[in-house]
Amino acid sequence: MQPYACPSCRNKSRFYIMEQSPVSVKLHPQTGELVEYISAGDPLQQPYRGEMRRIQCAVCGVTDGAHVFAKTAERLK
Repeated sequence: MQPYACPSCRNKSRFYIMEQSPVSVKLHPQTGELVEYISAGDPLQQPYRGEMRRIQCAVCGVTDGAHVFAKTAERLK
């Protein structure tokens, strides 16, 4: 694992690592109720392009992508 540093408070040791697992769904436009789960093969569905891992500083609460915390750690060496 690579070193991290918070871009806000410069914390270098306490973090939450959040693994994301996106699910494609179709919601009812008026009620927000779940109508169905959408398969990855659906021709109208775009693939998820977001980050699979996000980091939250356990000291100040800043949340961002892992690359931001890694780059901050590089700059603070």
